[in-house]
Amino acid sequence: MVWDLVQDSHLFFAKRNGLLDDEQHLAEMVSLMGPPPPEFLRRSQKCRQFWDEQGNWKGSMPVPEQSLEIRERQFSGGDKELFLNFLRRIFRWLPEERPTAEELAYDDFLMQPIISDA
Repeated sequence: MVWDLVQDSHLFFAKRNGLLDDEQHLAEMVSLMGPPPPEFLRRSQKCRQFWDEQGNWKGSMPVPEQSLEIRERQFSGGDKELFLNFLRRIFRWLPEERPTAEELAYDDFLMQPIISDA
């Protein structure tokens, strides 16, 4: 949601032929987050539909060639770096690795306006 607010566009389209599509969504996630860790793949039988035993993507939908750096267009320099670092903290395959809302509230990206005014 933070991407949609800041970039005025959706980060994930996750649709094929106008319908929400798990494979499309996962391919987009891989392109922006990198491949999931083995622990993620072990947690769901459905993962076998999209990844082989070594964790390589095997879906019929190709992984898009994109990155957060390329897609992000609203910031530059240090602001861009802070924003991308903020997103990378959020975009984790394993839920237990994601920061809490309180931890994110004190992220440098969100604190920057407060620190700059001090």
